[in-house]
Amino acid sequence: MKKLILVVLSCAFLMPVFAQDDANANDAGEVKKEKKEKKPSKVGNFLRRVGESATGINMSNETFVAIAFEAQQMVEFAVQSCTGDPNTGTVLLTLTAKAKKNGVKTNLGKRVNNSDYVTAYDAKGATFEGKEVGSYTEIGRKDNPAGVPVQYQFVFSDVPTTVVQIEVVQVEFYIDSNENHIGSNMSSVEPMQVRNIPIAWGALE
Repeated sequence: MKKLILVVLSCAFLMPVFAQDDANANDAGEVKKEKKEKKPSKVGNFLRRVGESATGINMSNETFVAIAFEAQQMVEFAVQSCTGDPNTGTVLLTLTAKAKKNGVKTNLGKRVNNSDYVTAYDAKGATFEGKEVGSYTEIGRKDNPAGVPVQYQFVFSDVPTTVVQIEVVQVEFYIDSNENHIGSNMSSVEPMQVRNIPIAWGALE
């Protein structure tokens, strides 16, 4: 009888201990699972960026540049800033062109006849024509040393301050190198598209 009582007491003592161990194990598993779920997918982000650049289709609300594959092989384009003056409705967009090798020259925003061709669209489809800053009348291809971001600036007028983001800017381009050349202003190649550009009103440089 005494042995039976000891066995019962031992089981009663050990059951809460095992239950606590199981609870701790479950909690640890949940924490690991939560951390695993929160870990961002680098592969997914990379594939999204490649898809956006290749197709021009928005897969997120991040700023990105879509341009022909041959152009991507020679130059990397990016948005440096987009600022607006609320008093005048003027928006200044600054892009950079960084060559991936030496011997590259670029020309943005010009057609063959040297007319400006830079058009911005807001979310409602309103359009704003842009002009390149400091280069209204002369045709010029800029030298692009490898690895150095070269600036292009475009100004848009009469933009309402209610426009907080430019949905897309279409820019004619021409890229020339020692081995190859490509341009939207002399062929059936589509203009470069820059998408999802927030406007920083009140920060005009």
